[in-house]
Amino acid sequence: MQKSVEERMAIVKGILKGTTLLMTKPLVSLENRKIKDACVGYKIRINNLSYRGIWLSTVENIELTVDGKKIDGRNMLVELNGTLYPLHTLQEQTETFWGIEDQCCLYVNSVGGLPGGIHKVGLRIEKRMDFGHSYGEGTEGYDKAEEFHVPQVIIDEAEFSI
Repeated sequence: MQKSVEERMAIVKGILKGTTLLMTKPLVSLENRKIKDACVGYKIRINNLSYRGIWLSTVENIELTVDGKKIDGRNMLVELNGTLYPLHTLQEQTETFWGIEDQCCLYVNSVGGLPGGIHKVGLRIEKRMDFGHSYGEGTEGYDKAEEFHVPQVIIDEAEFSI
C-alpha cells in the first residue's frame, strides 16, 4: 500500500526528532597550543558531524565552554586540513568539504593556555542539513522540509586532562 505525502512526512519527522546521524561523539581531545616556547592557547579536536561528511558552510554556530566559562567566538578559529577559518566566516566556505576522516580542531586564542589538571569542555554546534530530500517527488515538499530550515543542534560534553 502506497503512503501519502502526509504519512511519509510524519515518518520522517519522527525519525529526525533527536537524531543526529553522528558516527561518534564530536569531542576527541584537548591540549595546549604552543608556538615555539610560548603557549598561545589551546585546541580541541572534534570528529566529523555526519557519517558522510558535511560542507563547512552548513555550520551556523559553534559555542564552546571550558570549565563553565563561555568562550568568545572572536577568540576561536576552525582548522580543517591545515587551513584556519575564523568562526564568523564558516557560512562563506561553500567550497570546503569536511570529509569523514578529515582532522578538524577548534583553536582558542588564550595567552598561557590552560593550567594543568582536569578541564570540562562543553560543545554546542548548530548546522543545517545539506543532503537528501525526505519526501515528495522532484521539488515537491522542499518548502515543508523542516530538516533544511531548522538547524540541527549537536551537543557534547567531556572531561580532559592536560
